[in-house]
Amino acid sequence: MDVSKLFYPSTAEALEAEAIAKKKKNGANKIGSMGSLPTPSIHYQPFTLSAPKPCSSICALALFGESRNKILCSDMAGHTSIYNTELRSFMTMPELNFRKGPNSVAVSIPGASAHAMSNFDNDMDHSLYIMDNHANWCCFEVLAYDPVEECWCWRLLPEPPFFQDREYEAPLKPCFTVVDNTKICVSTTTATYSFDTVTREWNKVVLPFKPEYVPELGLCLGISDGGPYDLCTLDNLSTATGSSPPVVRHVGMEFELPENWSRIKRALVNLGSLRFCIVNGYTIENEQDECDFNPVAVFTGVEVLPNSERGLRMIKHKSKCFNDFINFVL
Repeated sequence: MDVSKLFYPSTAEALEAEAIAKKKKNGANKIGSMGSLPTPSIHYQPFTLSAPKPCSSICALALFGESRNKILCSDMAGHTSIYNTELRSFMTMPELNFRKGPNSVAVSIPGASAHAMSNFDNDMDHSLYIMDNHANWCCFEVLAYDPVEECWCWRLLPEPPFFQDREYEAPLKPCFTVVDNTKICVSTTTATYSFDTVTREWNKVVLPFKPEYVPELGLCLGISDGGPYDLCTLDNLSTATGSSPPVVRHVGMEFELPENWSRIKRALVNLGSLRFCIVNGYTIENEQDECDFNPVAVFTGVEVLPNSERGLRMIKHKSKCFNDFINFVL
């Protein structure tokens, strides 16, 4: 998707459009007009030998590589492959040690292969971590390049200490957050745990929501689950054991939610240059049939700028609404 269409040519034009919308009755913070998603450029199909099987659907998609030009795809049978968007070619990867389910999550960390493998001396300095979380067990693996065998391989990692927590509840889909390029924070419904890719140790930390580190601001931004603000920032974020909870500061809300819309998915994508894309997935209740729901995806372009008075200021640009359901946002 061309995200440039979510933004005005300049910040001044975005502010002017916002001022005009506020003058109109109920014109501010409204969702854009409905449309259709762009034509797909890549089609993924699970590896199957014959008829479709229950374990043949896609379970994970993740950006991979230094220039983020590779897309790793994994199905529920454990087959994995990488698509290079620049070369327009596929490369098969080894099978996972254990099959992953539809709620698995994956994240790529540049410069982490040295931690994932011993005797590392290769320019393929990237690792991809994938986790499958269930009610009473969890599988955690890393894909890294082995210079001795001269091949990519999956290695099992220590299981997170979720199940030792008496208050633990399995989330529908755990959230991954990378901190300082060496630590992975995994959030459940009740707590957040940090995995150190260097020491391979887990620690319990306190995070109110999934943050995204923004180097230009030196802060972490995230989407809160509750209102009235959606976009928030975290101060004094630390993954050290026993550290104090980070301070949450509200930044802004991208639009008002219609009454018959229910949010089912949220994602924040850092586009660089202090621009972000907020992606929300909704279901719209049918007024004639309360059991009938229509899926909707909303993409909103926002700009977050330093503000001497309030710390940060969110400037909304444009929103685009699509009649479709989004499973993965890269």
